[in-house]
Amino acid sequence: MSEGLHPTIQYYRKQSQPHVSHTESGKFTTDAVKTYAETYDVPVDDVEKGKYMSSQGKPKSSTAVEI
Repeated sequence: MSEGLHPTIQYYRKQSQPHVSHTESGKFTTDAVKTYAETYDVPVDDVEKGKYMSSQGKPKSSTAVEI
């Protein structure tokens, strides 16, 4: 997730199963966008979504945040 001058953040969380439903992946994206918007006090519509990647495990990135 990113927006303007604010940093890019990679969000992650444990999946309920190896191949998640569209509902679960959509909820994750919605939650990530909302979390980013609340963290940086920006409108949800201004948040740029990153690429959704399933079954990746815990990211090694220093900007990764579990939600």
